[in-house]
Amino acid sequence: MRKKCIMGLVLLFINLSLAGCWDQRLLKNGRLVFSSSFDMVDEDTIKATAVIRDFKDRTPTNVMVQGEGKTIRETRMSMDRKISGVFEPSKNRVFLLGEELAKKDIYKFLDIFYRDPNSSISAKLAVVEGSGEEILSKLNEKNVLISEFLIEILTSAEGSTSIPKQNLQTVCTIMFDEGKDFALPLIKMKDGEVELDGIAIFHKNSLTGSLSFEESTLYLLMDNQRAKRTRFVTKIDNDKKMTIDNYITYNVAKSKSKLKIVSDTPDNIQVSIDMEMDISIAEYPQDKLTDKNKLKYLNKEISKHLTEDAKKMIEKIQLANSDLFGIGRELIAYHPKTWEKINWTETYPTITIVPTIKVDIVGHGIIN
Repeated sequence: MRKKCIMGLVLLFINLSLAGCWDQRLLKNGRLVFSSSFDMVDEDTIKATAVIRDFKDRTPTNVMVQGEGKTIRETRMSMDRKISGVFEPSKNRVFLLGEELAKKDIYKFLDIFYRDPNSSISAKLAVVEGSGEEILSKLNEKNVLISEFLIEILTSAEGSTSIPKQNLQTVCTIMFDEGKDFALPLIKMKDGEVELDGIAIFHKNSLTGSLSFEESTLYLLMDNQRAKRTRFVTKIDNDKKMTIDNYITYNVAKSKSKLKIVSDTPDNIQVSIDMEMDISIAEYPQDKLTDKNKLKYLNKEISKHLTEDAKKMIEKIQLANSDLFGIGRELIAYHPKTWEKINWTETYPTITIVPTIKVDIVGHGIIN
């Protein structure tokens, strides 16, 4: 009993003598930033726009604050002088990069976030066609606060294999990889509404081109980045009286892609990308899906159309000099002698990439 009392007194003394958390940062003293954008005013000046969460009559509202400077840190200092309380970016959920800024080396503008321990490196990153300021100035979109709206459309598109899952942390790894490039969601303003418009593709951290939603989905499948939902609409006929009869809609149930270096000769590098897909028909007005000959025809036509689309998509990424498939990484790992002899920036647009897509219909809904 005596030992228990002594032990209790010792524990009580320890608890009383322990110091509290001296470096705490109270959020109640800060102005929380939920989304930010960065645009180029001219060759030397950056404009930052931040959306700060505020409350009016206990209802959350947005307040926009802007600052200009030669660096991102200077823009933050400028904004800090314009608000009451402390500028608090640790809750930032999405960063928007204006088109002109994205055409430069974006790492230069993101460097501050990788050095600051309070940065939200899980925040999503997207490119804006035009200026990011224009998007955030909406403050509200379709009765939803703009920060939440952006997160919702990006998350939804990720889940439908429309855009890659990227954030500040994941894109940093690729920016330092000389054998692979990356893509980011592309957002634009159309008829006064904010909407996704495919993906922006990069070469050496600079924006060089874009892909449509359909091209983006095909790229993600061929790069084995299929999400929970994937859907295509393909035109398989041209002669039907009703337009709707020329099309077929299907879901991808399973897919597997394999990239192979066929030839590693420095002046004749050849690559094959073969993908097999199991699909389920979601809409086909012509019906007759129990006919084996019909299924064979559809498998052949869909495979042919997807392969043609893949060739066009690959032409676009080579034209943009964007190694989205990481072919350079394969050369570094398995063909190092070839890699040492070439300048990848000059060689990549000229290599031969041959895609082959094979489709197998495994389901056609509840109608027999």
